[in-house]
Amino acid sequence: MLVIVPGEWKSSLPDDVEIFMGGGTAENAERIREALLAGERYFLVGVEGVSDTGGFLAATDHVALFGRGVLAGPNRDDLGPRFPSLEGIYLVPPGDWKTGVVGKVPDWKLATPAESDLLGVDALVSRGVDEAQVVGHGGGRVMLLVRCHGWDEINDERPPLIRAVAAMRSQITAFTSGGEDEL
Repeated sequence: MLVIVPGEWKSSLPDDVEIFMGGGTAENAERIREALLAGERYFLVGVEGVSDTGGFLAATDHVALFGRGVLAGPNRDDLGPRFPSLEGIYLVPPGDWKTGVVGKVPDWKLATPAESDLLGVDALVSRGVDEAQVVGHGGGRVMLLVRCHGWDEINDERPPLIRAVAAMRSQITAFTSGGEDEL
């Protein structure tokens, strides 16, 4: 499993979990592509965002209407088809986080509740969606975990990375043991 999180999400994870901290979207995407080509299929991506409720949210889907997508340009045939289906790319293991749809905006720090309402999403993010699309292009699955700040307050809770990794492993084990409907 590869975990990609912002540099400020300091955490110690089990030795068999690779963690990459603080990269930009292009760097993160390339790291994911390398891992996919090496056979990795499961990823946890942590990002900052904003929502009405704060706390943490595991993405169930996304809306991305702004900017150029990370899959634009020449196709990486070694990773997957030109226009991959991204349905079902999100792992959403049970945990003490909310679940919902995230919307990608240019800068979540400048977003407003009206944008969230217009998009009909539970949280707004500026990162993470592109990384999830690269995972989906390569046939992988991703848990996109968002630390949601409120519109007028900062969420300084420590990210539940160890619990998220454990929950993902449990769900992956159920999946690989024949319980595909569990994912």
